[in-house]
Amino acid sequence: MSTSGQLYALESGVQHYAWGCRLRDGKTPYIAELLGASAGKTPWAELWIGAHPSLCSQIVADGGKEPLNAFIAADPQDCLGDKTLKAGYQELPFLLKVLSCERALSIQSHPDKATAEKLHEKDPRHYPDANHKPEIMIAITPFKALGGFRKAEDIIADLDKLACVQPWRQVYQEAASITPKALCDTLLNLPMSIIRKILTRLQKELAAKEKRTEREDLVLDLIKQYPCDRGVLFGFLLNIILLKPGDFLYIPPNEPHAYLNGTGVECMANSDNVIRAGLTPKNIDIHVLLNTLTFKSETVAAAAPQQEGEGVRLYACPAREYEVRIFDGINVDFSERSGVPGVLLVLSGSYELTWPGGRAVAKRGSSWFFPASLKEATAKPLEPGSELAMATVPKR
Repeated sequence: MSTSGQLYALESGVQHYAWGCRLRDGKTPYIAELLGASAGKTPWAELWIGAHPSLCSQIVADGGKEPLNAFIAADPQDCLGDKTLKAGYQELPFLLKVLSCERALSIQSHPDKATAEKLHEKDPRHYPDANHKPEIMIAITPFKALGGFRKAEDIIADLDKLACVQPWRQVYQEAASITPKALCDTLLNLPMSIIRKILTRLQKELAAKEKRTEREDLVLDLIKQYPCDRGVLFGFLLNIILLKPGDFLYIPPNEPHAYLNGTGVECMANSDNVIRAGLTPKNIDIHVLLNTLTFKSETVAAAAPQQEGEGVRLYACPAREYEVRIFDGINVDFSERSGVPGVLLVLSGSYELTWPGGRAVAKRGSSWFFPASLKEATAKPLEPGSELAMATVPKR
């Protein structure tokens, strides 16, 4: 296939991680419904739209298919454009996802660029690429997350109310000063025999309370999901963040977080690097985590998008690899994005896509790639309530 300044349909894959949403009480998981697919018995966790080799989208054109990363590699000048190439990127520098969870994801952080390069060289099995992963999460449904450390005094005030955490308390009280780092360090280094006792007693202590706080309810729920996992106790260390539909969350490198429940559009630098601390059967890397986290308090918070114009929401963040817009029922002129590559996802309704010499109908759930060489194109909504997500390399 060759590029010619047009829009290209994508076939994008789904990750069926265990924490994803399942068919329950006749309700189809969001991603399966979005794609018009049969849900079956599998969990529907993430839809990946991009060129990451772990689950690369396929270009569908000329009666055939080609991986998007190979398509771009065949003509990077046409696909990525001068701005992207001069910024040092030889591949599509971002990955767009839809994430949908009914159980908590792992307590995790993402490395900065320098750390990612070292980790990938040393341990490519657990760190599959050399890139950092600043990310945003845009809520489609009400969305609940943990993110960033609380203030130490607030953490201690909650822990002091609980008899069962005494073995942990004894250790962190011996620290020179009780900081989020000291609390995290001592938790991650407690022997598993002590962690199991704390969690068993914690479940009984919380279940016996007549009135529980929101945080105590959260921790009790995490124990039910992960009965013998020290990551449960991060429910006391991290901020609870609630997003309304349309709100978003920016997660910079080296910040702890966990998505708990809900569905959203996620965008990140083109990476699959995760440093895990708990709430997972996967690899946990305590040494790397403790040596990379910022341990700053209240650095992650819900934010509202910028209204860039009528029907246009811009989700601005510091990441230099991407910016995300959602268009609500308006015509979209692609000439404003000419010179940089991007991907589209139809979240609801349908659109008529037109470009010189071409036309297509983009149905709900369809995804599309446009190269930097695309100079003219439009997306026209075909029904009320149509909504289109667009991720691009920033033109700045």
